[in-house]
This record gives sequence, structure tokens and C-alpha cells, in this order.
Amino acid sequence: MSYKVVYNSVFGGFGMSKEGLAKYNRLTSKDVKHAQAISPDDPILIHLVETMGDAIDTDCSRLKIKEFPMKYKEFLKWTEYDGRETVHIDYERYLISTVQSVIDDLSTSSDEKIERIRELYQEYDSMPKMYF
Repeated sequence: MSYKVVYNSVFGGFGMSKEGLAKYNRLTSKDVKHAQAISPDDPILIHLVETMGDAIDTDCSRLKIKEFPMKYKEFLKWTEYDGRETVHIDYERYLISTVQSVIDDLSTSSDEKIERIRELYQEYDSMPKMYF
């Protein structure tokens, strides 16, 4: 299973066309005035980005979807510069949290914990390091 989020891929800021915002409000029975009020993992927003293509964009926004394995959902790191957003996995935070969970697991033997932590570090070593 995967986890999808919507982000703005160009300078200018997160926004939706009037048509996109109207469709969102119609589908959700809400009265959202600004796209920034919508969560980036909102399933209706994701659906609209997938189905509307460029019609959802504005002069200052290009909405894109990025997909991650579900296990990283709580470990995404967002950065923004002049309205352009990037989203990636914070592998260090994931590793620390997961190792702590392994240590705290009372149903696992010490040998099993050591092996699981070894596997986690091997996984970590194979991850792209450009965001660290």
C-alpha cells in the first residue's frame, strides 16, 4: 500500500484553478476559498490532480503527486522555497524511530533485535543520501 501527497512543483505557491476549487467544493460539500486550506493527502484533492491534469493548475502552480511506501507516512519532510515545494523521506528520523520500536519490543529476543537493527541499518545505507 502506498501514501500519496500533492505538492506544488514550481515557484509561486500552492494554488488551484477556479475550476479545480469549484470541483473540490462540489465533491466535498465544503466551501474552501483557498487551496492552502486543503490537506496535501486529501483523497479528493489527489483524485482531482490525477484526473484534471493541467486544468487544476494556476499561472503560479503546477500540482504534482508523489507516492511513498506507507511505512514512511509519518516521516515525510517538506521544504518550501518561494512557493516551490519538495517532499521526501526523512530516513534518519525513520531509522531512529524504528530502532527504538525494536528495542522496546518485549516479545523479541535480544538476538532477534540485533538482527532487525542490522537489517534497518543496511536498508538505511542503501537509501539516497542527497537529503541528509
